[in-house]
Amino acid sequence: MARPSEALMNEAGEWIAEQLSEEGLMVTSGFVDLVLDMEWTAIEEGAPPEDRAAVLEAVMQKMIEENVHVGPPPDTISTDGIDTSQIRPVPKQFVEQVLSWEDDFLGFAGKRRSEYVS
Repeated sequence: MARPSEALMNEAGEWIAEQLSEEGLMVTSGFVDLVLDMEWTAIEEGAPPEDRAAVLEAVMQKMIEENVHVGPPPDTISTDGIDTSQIRPVPKQFVEQVLSWEDDFLGFAGKRRSEYVS
């Protein structure tokens, strides 16, 4: 199985981050890229590409395994460092929104996840 091209996924990551920003969810394109990478890894490992719930659960499990957390925006961090009470696991809704915007992006590009499954 081959993933979508790196160029397509880079464009997707930037576009998705922009869409999320317009919705008021401040995430970096790096976070979006991480979610997309975990998604395609999950698909390669057997998650059905058209089963959003299964892919979402697989990505959330990978987030836990990799100890990925979110925290406060950098401008809210004191000079004493990060208030660790504000660091928390990635909310499922963040990942779900990334995948939803990816659906839209792939649709605009005329692509489907299932095209990449062999």
